[in-house]
Amino acid sequence: MITQKVFSANFYAHCHPQEYMNKNSISKRGKVFIFLHFLLNIKCLKFNPIMGVEYVPIEITLELYAEKAVVMPFFTGHVARGLLLHFIQMVDPAASALLHELDVSKPYSVTPLRFRSSSRTEKGYVLDPLFPCKVSFRFLKDEYATYLLSFFQKQNTALIFDTTFQIASMNINCKSYTDIEKEANSTDKITIEFKTPTYLTNLHSNYHWMFPDPVKVFCSLMRCWNQFSDDRVFSKEEYIAYKEWLQKNVGVSKYELQTKLAVMRNKKATGFTGTVTYELDDKESLYNKTTHMLAKYAEYANIGGNKTAAYGQTKLR
Repeated sequence: MITQKVFSANFYAHCHPQEYMNKNSISKRGKVFIFLHFLLNIKCLKFNPIMGVEYVPIEITLELYAEKAVVMPFFTGHVARGLLLHFIQMVDPAASALLHELDVSKPYSVTPLRFRSSSRTEKGYVLDPLFPCKVSFRFLKDEYATYLLSFFQKQNTALIFDTTFQIASMNINCKSYTDIEKEANSTDKITIEFKTPTYLTNLHSNYHWMFPDPVKVFCSLMRCWNQFSDDRVFSKEEYIAYKEWLQKNVGVSKYELQTKLAVMRNKKATGFTGTVTYELDDKESLYNKTTHMLAKYAEYANIGGNKTAAYGQTKLR
């Protein structure tokens, strides 16, 4: 009986190794596994007959190998976004078009491409094809993850710029909104690492907010939760009460931050990176646990503006 709430691509290979190797291996980089027919067949992205819960949000991480060296820009968030939208377009052009809509909150986030470079040029880093390149896509609604997995049932390559990448492996982590809420704890301290440039909306101003103010950070996460959660949704009254609670009971006790410029083709934006520690009072309040819950949710949703281009990627420490 499976009790772990996080599903990975290794699960089916572990339970049925011979069948998995016969059906799903490829002769590239040591016959690693990529096609997750088991996950698709039992539709774990909706109702999982083993677990009995829905699995959203979901993170899909790809490990790729380039056929040759290629120059990658210094910041690759927009490259990751373009790659994802291309995958979805190949399965359902209409769904990809919806994800292109402007001024609409998107149900996904991405990470930059992570790779080892052999050298640096004026245009970026030269990716070393001897080492893997990794990228993660996070979905706050599972329907788009299904499109992505459908694409990989038919194809195991991707084109980035003029270079073909072989998809060597895929890892899937799923966790329901219900589980994220249940696993939250009351705490007196939360430390968040901002791994990629992050900026917050500053209404009625031409400038972004360049500091992780707790009210702005956690209120924006609650709005995102409300928009995409298939479980509990906070009422308007609860949102207002939570905002007031944050103002009174949460503050920044320590931070190590710096600003960083990220360039995406002809666009560029500055954001902050580093770590911040929030001190929380009133451990008896349910809003204390809610804050911990939202900090964990941020690992799927990202924080701030331009999340779909890998801005605002965080890790709860």
